[in-house]
Amino acid sequence: MLSDSTKIFLAQTTLLPDKYHQQADIFSQDGDMEHFSVIQSIIRAGLSGDAEAFDKQVARLRTRLEKAGAAKEAATIERLLKSATETKEIKPSRVEISRAHISGEVLTPDTNAPIDRETGAALCELYFPAGKQTVPVYEDRVSETITGLLEEWASADALRNVGVEPTRSLLIFGPPGSGKTLTAHYIAEKLELPLVTAKIDGLISSFLGTTARNIANLFDFANRYSCLLLLDEFDALAKVRDDPQEVGEIKRVVNSLLQNLDKRRPFGVTIAITNHDKLLDPAVWRRFETHVHIGEPGTQARTKMIERFLAPLKPEAPIFSIIAYCLEGHSGADLERICVSLKRSLALSGESHDGPGLFHALSSVLSRLPSQNHRPAQILAEDPDAFISLIANDLEFPLKQAEIGQATGYGQSRVSDIKKAKRHLPLMKATHA
Repeated sequence: MLSDSTKIFLAQTTLLPDKYHQQADIFSQDGDMEHFSVIQSIIRAGLSGDAEAFDKQVARLRTRLEKAGAAKEAATIERLLKSATETKEIKPSRVEISRAHISGEVLTPDTNAPIDRETGAALCELYFPAGKQTVPVYEDRVSETITGLLEEWASADALRNVGVEPTRSLLIFGPPGSGKTLTAHYIAEKLELPLVTAKIDGLISSFLGTTARNIANLFDFANRYSCLLLLDEFDALAKVRDDPQEVGEIKRVVNSLLQNLDKRRPFGVTIAITNHDKLLDPAVWRRFETHVHIGEPGTQARTKMIERFLAPLKPEAPIFSIIAYCLEGHSGADLERICVSLKRSLALSGESHDGPGLFHALSSVLSRLPSQNHRPAQILAEDPDAFISLIANDLEFPLKQAEIGQATGYGQSRVSDIKKAKRHLPLMKATHA
């Protein structure tokens, strides 16, 4: 079997079986036959599943390119390998859920959701996966947790043979826009289960005792059907019971919630989501078998998200690294919103759909947004030259001056001059003030 890094590298370099002849034609036409023997060796190793040989041949190609003076190409291979190792998407898993594993009746679109008796408001919304859910991009730790949960359900019988059940309850917490709800929908789709999403505004009532009764009715409904129960904005129901700002009703609500969580365990899968984990009652945490924190995406995950959100645009790879650096500290939702704005800006301005066009559009988009709380974005919004100075002087930034110049349209000599002038330092001090 191919290793994960090998599969990702092959996908990114398009060295896949159906591309073999296409790649051969490209090398033949360019007259670049001196490296073609190595390319052939890489393809053979990849097709045979020999990960060790594959890695060896890729390293061989990188060395040859460096000796031939093709530093840009060699650096691209290095980044691809690094990305393949450090950034992982959850791969579509073959989770085949037997209805025998999840008890309950089949939930259909014709099923009526429970309602609040006093107001008539629905207590939940029903969602039926259509097989089109986007595969989320995560940091390795989160990816491993979610993949592990899905693998448990794919191996439910094996787990039961040793006396344990697949994980049935998951608490997801993290800042807004980090992909918590997307994760719940993705899990529901991979488990082939309809999603019952609690409506907090329907559950919570001003009538004494009604909220606890609504919670009980919601759980009774979820336990009746084969489904995944999603408790969004979970902190609104599961607040600390000794909170001095809350009246006695919150204690009854939390007690009802705890009892219903315990009661649901044998029936189906439950996911709770919160942006405010510190508000949760300590007893609530013990009701969930797995806890996962989804935070702001790191550099590799941001780069992958930006590449996805900018599709169908296909600029040179270095501009993705520049945009990812600029948008450090932004959530996945922020990245998607900014990338949509970038595409709109390009379409209306007539700018080229390449690196320089995107760089100019990003500076323009950021300058129109409210004051940025994140330093690189604020610097680019105020002074693009200062931003170039910032990345050129950052020893951890992966691009060389020539790549920065090409990706932004500045040119290497101008990048070099800006780097020496260190134009970013005054703005750096201003953002600290």
